[in-house]
Order: sequence, then structure tokens, then C-alpha cells
Amino acid sequence: MRLNTGTKTRAAAACLAVTAAAACGIGNPESTSGTLTFVSTGSPFQDYQKKAWQDPFTAETKVKIRNDGPVDEARLRTMVEAKKVSWDVVDTSAAAAEQYCGKYVEKLDFSIIDKNAFPKGTVGECGVPAYFYSLIFMFDKKKYTGNQPTTITDFFDVKKFPGRRIVPPEIAVGLLEAALLADGVPRDKLYPLDLDRAFRKLEPIKKVTTFAKTYGQMQQMLVDRQVDMGLVLSARAYQALKAGAPFEPVWDKTVVNWDDLVVPKGAPNKEEAMKFIAFASKDKPSAKLAELASVQPINENITPNYDPFQQRINPYTPERRGSIVRSDSAWWGKNFDEVTKRYTAWLAG
Repeated sequence: MRLNTGTKTRAAAACLAVTAAAACGIGNPESTSGTLTFVSTGSPFQDYQKKAWQDPFTAETKVKIRNDGPVDEARLRTMVEAKKVSWDVVDTSAAAAEQYCGKYVEKLDFSIIDKNAFPKGTVGECGVPAYFYSLIFMFDKKKYTGNQPTTITDFFDVKKFPGRRIVPPEIAVGLLEAALLADGVPRDKLYPLDLDRAFRKLEPIKKVTTFAKTYGQMQQMLVDRQVDMGLVLSARAYQALKAGAPFEPVWDKTVVNWDDLVVPKGAPNKEEAMKFIAFASKDKPSAKLAELASVQPINENITPNYDPFQQRINPYTPERRGSIVRSDSAWWGKNFDEVTKRYTAWLAG
């Protein structure tokens, strides 16, 4: 499991091989002088970023942008250590931005990037949010026709709500947080995560839960009704609903994560990279990406032009906003490796 979380992993599998990368419109890895190199997950998500961010940035500044991918922290580290960096802006996890700050990624220039564009507590020295995504508790309304789940606690109650569960392939997107919230931990006392308590809460659902290998698997199992409830990332929830999955969101506790935009240490076009991040953080580009990719914009007060399915999984409506519990990227940056090792051992046990 990589530090990359959320939307990137959903698209990255399509672009892992050289041939797949070509199919996704990803260029060759050598840097082009005077041209920003942007790194993300490949098609389709990177296509949305091109349309929402890159094309209007080029139109305004005349700075050309080439795309590379998928995001690979090992490759980033190798580039920096060899002092042969060809990437300028990378879409990566907020945890990676925290972990690599100052060593593998540059400290950002906040004379160019406006900190006030982002919600309090989401800005790091080396990364700022690119977009937000949510972990949504959903249930099959055809399965539960009478007594229906109403709180996150119900996801972990196999006696009151028997049925097959599914959770994401990555541990850092909210599963442990959901378990602790279901166990009664107040949202303002969530971090540092009590790992012993979280794993105890997970134990009763282990035998009735599919621990997804990919986000595509999650989406398809919802559509095929092979599971009865799930903790589902917003973009996959949208795709499943659009494909006819009869699932309903529960707006009790909704864990919200985000990806960061970072600049690799020694990026060849550092100043232009800062300007690009500042541009992508503006309301219009942020709203456009939200509409195209079914994520949430960085400004919580923006109202994107969502379609009806996107609106169904949008946690930022007035009546749902109180459900939001924001992840702590700094904690994950420090503890990701330890948690991943423990989670892997628990799954195998």
C-alpha cells in the first residue's frame, strides 16, 4: 500500500504499465525545459484536472503543461536523491506531503499561494489541498426495507444489521476513524487514534466484510449487490449510484480526506509550479474539478453545479455539514507505516 490515498488509487491501476500510460495520454518521463510537468493518476481523473486546471492556466499564462504519471513516491525519492528531478507539481496524499516535507518536497511559497483559500487545519508547510473526498456509509435500501441504518454505529452492529460489508483497499482513508467514532470517541478526541480500541471494534465485522483489493471492485460489488453496506469513497459512490446501485447514504459521521498539491525538491520550474498551485486553488478551477470528478472543492462555501447523483453524496449541504469529521494528515504522515504494518498483520491473522 502506498501513501497515496483516495482518488489517485482509483485511477492509477489503469496506467501502471508503459503501454497503459501511453493510452492514458501520459508523456515520456524526461523533463521539457520551460514546460511544467504535472503528475497525477492518469485517465480519467487526470483528464479532469487538465480540463479544470491546466487548460485555463495555460490560456491565462501561456505556460504549457505536460502530464506524467502515475504518482510513485519511490520514483519521486529517487529523482530527488539523484538530483535529477523532472516533475514540477505532484498530486499526492496529504500524509505523504507531511512525511516528505523539506526533504523530498519543497516548502511552499505562501506569498504566491493564498492560505486563506483552504479550510483551517488543512494547510501544511509543503502541501495544500487539491480537493476533498469523503468516506460515506451506504446501505442497500432493498435489503433493509424496514429497520434501516441511521448511524455509523450500525455499520459495526452485525446482530442488529446482519449482512455483508465492504471497506476500501486503503487504511488511511477513514476506516479506523469510523470504527472509533462508532465506538463513542468524540470527534474532537479522535486523534491520536487509539489503535487498540479501533482494531477491537473492527474484529466483530471481520468475517462478514470484504476488504476490497481495488476501488473498482468496491464499485462493482455495490452495483451487483454483492454487499449490503459499505464505507465508500465519494467518487465511487457516485459511479455506483449512477449505474443503478440501490444504495442510500447515512449522514451521521462522514470522514473527509484530501489530496495535496506538492512541488518536488529541486523541481526545474519551481516558481511556475507555485503559480499553478495558486491558480488551481481559485474558486472556479476548484469547482470545475469537483463537477467533473465528483469530489468536493477546497472552498467549502462553493456550490458546484452537481448533477442529482453527485448531490446525493455531497456532504457540504447545510443539513449534512454537521456530519463531517476531517482527517488529521499530520498524524497519518507520522504513523502511516506503523498503522499499515499492523493492519496488514491483522488482516492476515
